[in-house]
Amino acid sequence: MMKSTHKLDSLVFKFLLIILSLTGIYILFFGQTNSDAQIIQCQDKSFNKGWFYYDSNGNEVQIPSLPANITSNDNKSAIYHRLPPEQKSCQSFCFYSHHQNVRIKLNDQIIYTYQNKIKPKNILSYHPVYNLVTLPPVSSESIICIETEAILKSTAGDFEEAFYGDKTQILFTIIWKHITNFFLGVMFIIVSIFLFGTHNLFAHTNKKDYTLLHLGLLTFGIGCWQIDDSSLLLFFTGKLHFLWCLKYLSQLFIPLFTLLFMRSISVKKDNKFLRIFFWITVTIVSTQYVLQIFGIRALTNTNFASHVVYLATCIYAFKILARGELIKNSKLKYLFIFSMIFSMTIFAFTAVSLFNNKFFNSLMSFGIAFCFIWMILITYQKELKIFEEVNKAAMYKTLAFVDIATGVNNKTAWYTLIDNFNEQTRPQGEYCLIVFDMNNLKKLNDNYGHLIGDKVIKAFCDCLVKVVGTMGKIYRIGGDEFVCVCNNFHRENIMTMLHNFDEAIANQEECEHKFSAAYGFEFFTPHSPADFKKALESADEKMYNAKVAMKAARE
Repeated sequence: MMKSTHKLDSLVFKFLLIILSLTGIYILFFGQTNSDAQIIQCQDKSFNKGWFYYDSNGNEVQIPSLPANITSNDNKSAIYHRLPPEQKSCQSFCFYSHHQNVRIKLNDQIIYTYQNKIKPKNILSYHPVYNLVTLPPVSSESIICIETEAILKSTAGDFEEAFYGDKTQILFTIIWKHITNFFLGVMFIIVSIFLFGTHNLFAHTNKKDYTLLHLGLLTFGIGCWQIDDSSLLLFFTGKLHFLWCLKYLSQLFIPLFTLLFMRSISVKKDNKFLRIFFWITVTIVSTQYVLQIFGIRALTNTNFASHVVYLATCIYAFKILARGELIKNSKLKYLFIFSMIFSMTIFAFTAVSLFNNKFFNSLMSFGIAFCFIWMILITYQKELKIFEEVNKAAMYKTLAFVDIATGVNNKTAWYTLIDNFNEQTRPQGEYCLIVFDMNNLKKLNDNYGHLIGDKVIKAFCDCLVKVVGTMGKIYRIGGDEFVCVCNNFHRENIMTMLHNFDEAIANQEECEHKFSAAYGFEFFTPHSPADFKKALESADEKMYNAKVAMKAARE
């Protein structure tokens, strides 16, 4: 009956999902004929057509569209654009420059200057800048001119995108162009924080596994890179040295973090390829760093080496994961394969694009996103397997150190406590060792059987656990013999606890057969395992004397 009810619920649930999905498809299809509501929309204020420059003979040469590269003279170049006479006041002009000094003129009058003062001077590749200027009103046709002086030879003659119109509209146009990279970076950073927290949360369960930590470092580095690559931080801070660290230093860290992550997910820790790959990566990153710091070569001109490292990493990941058990036994096998192939293709195109900056540059974000997908999935599979192994280990530990019949620690746990006692790592101070032994258990077993005897032992142990609470730990070291070890207590608390134990046994109702117990205790300050053994002997002797006295009183 129950099984048929669950089947009916499942069918109703699936039917409801199908109805809702079909309704959505129906509304989306027929709703296309509705007129769109007038809302605030982002108007593209790009200003990339109609530019020209003068060649060496003074002839006017049209530029099809920005971005473009023209010939330069001593790293200096200029482009021009004719503005219509109806240009209104408070219109703005914005030009994106990278590693260049900029001067903007209107009718040969300088209206804006940006001088890139680099400190330290050997850092060549400071961050690009959006040069925004409000144009004065004009009544006749005017010519706007952009003059650039390249700081890096590779940027000589480069002219990036330009914007024209209302300042707010320009701002929204720029944001809209880069919003994907920005949110992708924010997502990476949020996920990295989550990964750091998860690693710390489970660090005590598996101290040797750093997969989550390494993935967190990698995603944090990628997040910093993507946020800065969006250029939106330029609107919040003009500190180019801070933005340089986010953009370029993060690109040096990413190959190292990628390698750490690959070593974490690799089954063979002593892998020759990984060792070779490690030294290749270290050499590439070190070379990039030295060339940049000493002003020999900017990081913008050596980034292709980093992308080659990413491509090699993807290829190696595809190899080890395709052959490993994580993929073979996973339901996500084909998603893994698709993600890695797509990522390798993207990185290959991006590595090629660095020789031609206008080719496939925007695909890097998609490659990173897909790489991130398979990294998260691989990590999830690996961590899930580790947690299963930890749970199994915890279960085996429970079976090894817990007495199944009573739920307290067993004899193995007792000897482990004694043999592994270290004064430096264990709580110091006075201890109390109490030995408990039931009276006449043999007679109960002989008269009523061992099942009743086990029930009596369980009732006796429950009384002991109840009164001891958090004051100490209980160990079953024999059939009806228990040891309690307490520390950090007042002596009067021990006497109160023993009094409560006597009352608990006298008033227990879980077992119909009445029973009693004798106990003996010893206070001591342990310095070595031998002190525990000596205290046990003394407490055992006191317990035996109490047992004899109780027997004499009954007779």
